[in-house]
Parts: sequence; C-alpha cells; structure tokens
Amino acid sequence: MSGPLPEKVIDSLSNSKFIHLATSYKDRPHVSLMNFTFINNKDKNEQLILVATCKNTKKYDNLINNKNVSVLVHDWVTNTNNAQSNDSSVLKLLQNINQNQVGDISITLDGYVYQIFNKDDEKYQYYKDLHLLENPDAKAFINGDDVSFILIKINESKVSDSNNNVEKFN
Repeated sequence: MSGPLPEKVIDSLSNSKFIHLATSYKDRPHVSLMNFTFINNKDKNEQLILVATCKNTKKYDNLINNKNVSVLVHDWVTNTNNAQSNDSSVLKLLQNINQNQVGDISITLDGYVYQIFNKDDEKYQYYKDLHLLENPDAKAFINGDDVSFILIKINESKVSDSNNNVEKFN
C-alpha cells in the first residue's frame, strides 16, 4: 500500500490524546506515555508528530543519540461486560480518558527525529504555542525552561485491528 499514513490512521492521530513513544540507545529501550500534536503537512506530503520533553531525561538523551523512534497509537476498546462488573480505578481512568477514542485498531509508526527546538531556536515559541493549543491539560509537560520540542517524521506505519488483520504502509 502507498503512503505512510492512510486516512484511518490520520483520523486516529487527529483524534487521539496520547501516544507511547519508544526510544533506544545502546540496546536499552525506553517507552514514554506522551501528549502529542499531529501535524499533517499536505503541501510537503509529510506527517509529523510533535512532542515535548525535558532535556534532563533518558528520553531526550536517547533521542539525541539515536534518531530512530517507534510510536504506538492505540484506539482504546472498552469491554462493556468488564466495565459493569469491575470497579477498578485503572478501568475507570481508561474509560474517562478514552471515551471519545473508542475503536479497535492499534497503529505502530516508525520514524525519526526530524528537528529539535530548544528555547533559543527561532521556531521554539511557535511549536510551544501549537502544542499547548492541542494539549491544554498538559501545561506541566510543555511549560518550563528545560523543555525541548521534538518533531518526529513518520516514514512507515502498520495498522492492526482486533481481528489480527495487519496492513503496512510505506
């Protein structure tokens, strides 16, 4: 199939709130739950993911030393039988967080660090404002003197559904 992102992936990225960002350095993987902003630049035929991270983190060190990343976007599914009989606080949290994101696909995106913006960069404020606009509840992770904004360029995607059907897009 063509293009890294088919329409259903673009829709999911446009409506999701969180991703799992996998980084690695010296064969030591690291995964982070992240707020993100999806940027679909149709003029340049590129899809980007914007994330914010403090520079004093393992994630940032990994991104500096190994530009390759993997991203998981999961369109959460709630089991209604479980929801009625289980009072788990984790289940309640997932139900509340993902009420508008119910579906049955999992998306794995492979990409690389395209650009990093630090406080002294010309476009830093632009990306900060954009990320705050898309993630107003994530101010604690976006504001701060030590925060960098990372643009990830997507070059491959894989979509899996709840019936174990898998589609790959390059």
